[in-house]
Amino acid sequence: MRIRLIVCATAMLVLSTANASAFSMSFRWCGLSSPVFALTGVPKGTATLQFHMVDLQVPSYNHGGGTVPYKGQSTIACGALNNYSPPSPPSGSHSYQVTVTAFGPGNSNLGSATYTREFPEKK
Repeated sequence: MRIRLIVCATAMLVLSTANASAFSMSFRWCGLSSPVFALTGVPKGTATLQFHMVDLQVPSYNHGGGTVPYKGQSTIACGALNNYSPPSPPSGSHSYQVTVTAFGPGNSNLGSATYTREFPEKK
């Protein structure tokens, strides 16, 4: 009986990992507005998406993000984030990482995805 419990737990873990790995996001800059985001594999049952941006060279600076309702859309438009501070590297190019977290009913965390992009982008 103990073996069955372990097998069941392992199968659940694999299913959870497979579902989480399918969730992905990318973005492109939109000037001073928040980026436009492209989403794929958003977990079923997602009600809201929460975005947060970090400058990897200056992680202590709060670039914020925002929360948007999710209704099955594959993109989040430029300017959709309400608590967003645009990239502002003091010199050179910095790497900015955005993490999006999908929340379901009862604010349950259904998964997250990250994407990193340089600003300004090298030509």
